[in-house]
Parts: sequence; C-alpha cells; structure tokens
Amino acid sequence: MNQSNIMQPPAQQMNYQQPQAMIASYPQTNATLALVLSIIGIVLSFIYGLGIFFAIPALILANKSLNITNQIPGHPDAGMAKAAKICSWVAIGIFIFTILMVILSIVLYVWASSLATSP
Repeated sequence: MNQSNIMQPPAQQMNYQQPQAMIASYPQTNATLALVLSIIGIVLSFIYGLGIFFAIPALILANKSLNITNQIPGHPDAGMAKAAKICSWVAIGIFIFTILMVILSIVLYVWASSLATSP
C-alpha cells in the first residue's frame, strides 16, 4: 500500500451560504381589494352611477389600509392604498357628475316638452 495516500489530510469541504436577508413582517392590509373595487367603481360610475356601490366600500378599505401603512414607514402597500383612495374619490366624482347630468337631462326634457305643448 502506498504510504502517501494514508498521510494526506482529508479534503476540505467549502460551505457556501447565501446571505440571509432580513424579511420584515408587515401587517396585512386590504389595499389590493380596495384598488380593485375602486377601479370597478370608476368603470361602473358611467352606467347610471352604479359604481358608487363599489367606490364607497373601496374608500373605507383604503382609509383603513392607509391607517395601517402610515404607522409603519416603508410598508409595501402604502402606494396601493393611496391609489385606491384616489380612484375611489374619482369614482365618487364621476357618480356625482353622472347623476347631475341625468337630473339636468330630465329637467330639460320636461321644460322642452312643456314649451312644445303650450299654445
């Protein structure tokens, strides 16, 4: 037997470890749901203001999400909650504008029909 094989030190094993990133745990929010509801509210606000039924719950959820995200700097849902709040207010504004236009059209129709029938 060869003596040189017996006296060699064992091969070293290299431990390659990936650096572990600190994963912060943030509280859950409903910012995504609020954004989805507010976008649906914007789309449906053009259909006789039906979007108000989605915009108001979206605004409530967005405000709750903003309360959570404002307490924790760097929360990943902060931007989405702000966008949901803005979209909700846009949907409510479109609703108000649509209702005003419907009321105005009814008033103008009644006024025009009264002019047509009077001698």
